[in-house]
Amino acid sequence: MTYLLSISIGPVQDFIAAARRTADLYAGSQILQELSRTVARYLADRQARLIFPADKEADGANKILAEVETDPAKLAEGAKEKAQERLEELWQESIDKLPEEYRKQINHQRAQEQLKHFLEFYAAWVPLEDNYPQARQAVERLLAGRKALRDFAPTQQNDEGIPKSPLDPSRAAVIDPKEWSDVNIRLEDGSYKPLRIKSTEYLDAISLLKRCYGVRQSGVVVDTRTMARRAKNPEAMPQERWGEDDDRITEPQPYFAILVADGDRMGELISRQDNPEAHRALSKTLDDFAREARQIVRKYRGFMVYSGGDDVLAFLPVNQAVACAQDLSEGFRHRVRGTLSAGVAVVHYREPLSQSLQRARDAEKAAKDGGRNALAVALHTRGGAPITVVRTWDKLRWGELLQSFEQGDLTQGLAYELLELAREWQDDMNVAYLQAEAERILGRKERKGLRLPLFESRQDLLDYAKELVVARFLSGVELEHPKEVARA
Repeated sequence: MTYLLSISIGPVQDFIAAARRTADLYAGSQILQELSRTVARYLADRQARLIFPADKEADGANKILAEVETDPAKLAEGAKEKAQERLEELWQESIDKLPEEYRKQINHQRAQEQLKHFLEFYAAWVPLEDNYPQARQAVERLLAGRKALRDFAPTQQNDEGIPKSPLDPSRAAVIDPKEWSDVNIRLEDGSYKPLRIKSTEYLDAISLLKRCYGVRQSGVVVDTRTMARRAKNPEAMPQERWGEDDDRITEPQPYFAILVADGDRMGELISRQDNPEAHRALSKTLDDFAREARQIVRKYRGFMVYSGGDDVLAFLPVNQAVACAQDLSEGFRHRVRGTLSAGVAVVHYREPLSQSLQRARDAEKAAKDGGRNALAVALHTRGGAPITVVRTWDKLRWGELLQSFEQGDLTQGLAYELLELAREWQDDMNVAYLQAEAERILGRKERKGLRLPLFESRQDLLDYAKELVVARFLSGVELEHPKEVARA
């Protein structure tokens, strides 16, 4: 008998987002992809016919769907054991690169207990007969029910009096960070790189694995400060940075962009596939888009953190973020025949990474809530109120505004004066007078004949003024008056 087997591997978002540094973030996504790939290979090597992903070497699929002929329970159990085995191999490979004196300081018993209970592995299966859509819906319902009834077995960490990990308070530290401030890890080329463990970072085994794994991948990781610098110097590279932990050093452009994108109504699209081959073809198309997305992000001097199917998480220079998002949207439309919603958060490179990531996800949610097939750009200045602008892809006007700022045609003061006018204007006042006052302000501030759109309400002017404020940051132009930032 043929079965439809569905497997979910996690944790996903919380695991990836639990990061203090870009290398931690990248390590989380890469480790998860490696575990998922291990399971896909295991199934394919046992004659399972993969549906999603279509290719066992594909990146990003933490969810796996396959047709299997053998006992699905036995196959799922074997896949789980293989994923756990690979996790422990990744741990050992990373720890082996540490100096012996530091390896001895790790509480290995507690680390092994944490590794043993880390993986979230769920599986469900149903007989596959003539109705593929019905079988797929049934197996997904079973899988969702199994995840809702997940096990809560306690981890025996022997951790009384031991500080908890700041990245995951459910796990106790396996190192004393006060002894690890100067530790370096050996890279593949034989050189050494510092782990940069602060005296307060009581890392658990999973967080230590991410730190070691991420630093070992430092040749491809781009930190937030370097990404901010690429707005002025597109060729800036991580090894050029200096004084990373010195707040006295100021940057002419201290903001960078985090982009989160996701396909719209993917559940509906998948549901329209009425046989395994059609679903497999869609999966291959999504794999192709994921590869194209990585190329697009590189084209705009960005750093791809995660690209799997219809999901994208990337860091970009502020002045490249909108153009990159538009390219991704076009690529998705042409390849997948679907629409993409994206959120771009403009954030300071020194803000906590977990907080900045959440702001990008909130922007993506704003794009979805705004009707989908849209781009939401959220500006988060240090000390200022956030500003979010949502536009559908066909109504974007960022290009002309960014060009005006870059050419010096628009001044920073115009954006804030129009914003202040919109906030002070009363809704019951004549909108014609509002237009006239806005035109008067424009006449004083602008030098190249820019025309304001026709405002039908105070809200129209408010939206336009917000776009101007955000465009000022997206242009990547150096701040004229830093105090103005707080007013945003």
